[in-house]
Amino acid sequence: RAAEGDEAVRRALREAGTALGIALTGAVNLLDPESVVLGGALAGLAPWLLPSLRDELARRTAGPACPVSVSDLGPQGPLLGAAHSVVRAVLDDPAVVAERA
Repeated sequence: RAAEGDEAVRRALREAGTALGIALTGAVNLLDPESVVLGGALAGLAPWLLPSLRDELARRTAGPACPVSVSDLGPQGPLLGAAHSVVRAVLDDPAVVAERA
């Protein structure tokens, strides 16, 4: 509906972007990441979330705000990441899997 121009939905997404920016501020101030990447379901909402999220991070972070980008993997990103971690664990130590079989 946001893509179709529904202003109430767009306003709600701007507010959600602000809330997400506030929530991310603590992690950014604590961990000082080089960047933040939105993925999963948030990737599709990025056009409406990012402006207010970036504004909030810029206002609230201790130093310069880190860049926020969108994952190219879209909604499948978290699933692919989880699958990768399992495959990586098997490749790192195949004997663990052999012991369970």
